[in-house]
Amino acid sequence: MPVDFSNIAIPFLQKQQIWDIAEKVRKKYWGDELPVDIEIIAERGYNIYLTPVPGLKSVANTEAFLSSNLDEIMFDLKSPDVRLRFSIAHELGHKELHSNQIMALRRNSYDEWREMLDNIPAEIWGRAEWQAREFAGRLLVPRLRLIKIIKENKQLIDQAKNKVPDLEISALNEYLSRHLSSQFDVSDDVIIARLLAEALDPFSIVS
Repeated sequence: MPVDFSNIAIPFLQKQQIWDIAEKVRKKYWGDELPVDIEIIAERGYNIYLTPVPGLKSVANTEAFLSSNLDEIMFDLKSPDVRLRFSIAHELGHKELHSNQIMALRRNSYDEWREMLDNIPAEIWGRAEWQAREFAGRLLVPRLRLIKIIKENKQLIDQAKNKVPDLEISALNEYLSRHLSSQFDVSDDVIIARLLAEALDPFSIVS
């Protein structure tokens, strides 16, 4: 049966609102230690079951999947660890920010879920996905800790600048991400995304 999207709306949230929520969640369920243990937050904080599902990505076109009753996250066994950690954090973002909408939209089978995704208006799901990504990014990569670790890598940044005097910020971010990602246990792409989203300029931070 086709899904009626007429009553589905994703509230507009500023980045800072999403980040504040993520900060409260981390402080409440985990603390300041790095890397953030997203499984503990999911299982002990939210009382969510984490269930491995072989081949989930091929049947549901996703690496993690929040159930319609919001008490289980299924995940693909073959997902790389850093991808899986972000996917779980992303699904927690949906639970925190979009519980009512998820309960209304989630289907009883993976095939129905894929069909729903094919038909949902982009302005609805696009906003929800962006919000969940920002939540997950700030949850796993706290801004203040990121700045502190960038400062600790001042020598590395200075060396890069000395080798390439006209080094562009995008190139520096890519270079730095390879050194910073392991401390947060996220992918290089997540670090690059956080630097951009948070408007952090490593050159300015260490100057």
